[in-house]
Amino acid sequence: WQQYGVQPDIMTSAKALGCGIPVGAFVLNEKVAKASLVPGDHGTTYGGNPLACAAGGAGLSQLTSPGFLQRVQEAGDAIRDRIASWNLSCIKEIRGKGLMIGIDVEQPAAQIQRACLEAGLCISTAGPNTLRFLPPLVIADDEIQKGLDVLEVVLRQ
Repeated sequence: WQQYGVQPDIMTSAKALGCGIPVGAFVLNEKVAKASLVPGDHGTTYGGNPLACAAGGAGLSQLTSPGFLQRVQEAGDAIRDRIASWNLSCIKEIRGKGLMIGIDVEQPAAQIQRACLEAGLCISTAGPNTLRFLPPLVIADDEIQKGLDVLEVVLRQ
């Protein structure tokens, strides 16, 4: 697996993998696996749970389906581009990868977060002046547009 030009030796996954069902996994490349694990080295209380395994399989299937991650990247780019097009002085920086987006703002992020929530948009903060967006990877384009409409109104107030 390679993303953003990085091919890790070890990769962990949890929340998104289970599509809402608690599950976690780790994957090692062949070199690390041969050097560090033998059968019986790793075990877990819930390992092999049929529901969690089915959810993990469905999550992996979705993540590896043709075009899925490309669509995630394009959606994130579109969000950042639209926010940048507002040219608002209260926005200091927009950054992110895919749909994980941070926006540094002049005013306290918690105030913007509350105003957005009152207007129907649930966003997070990541520090005193950073708004954090972590929408589901399967978010629809119309949902993105509705959310950005709310954010724009709030930021222009």
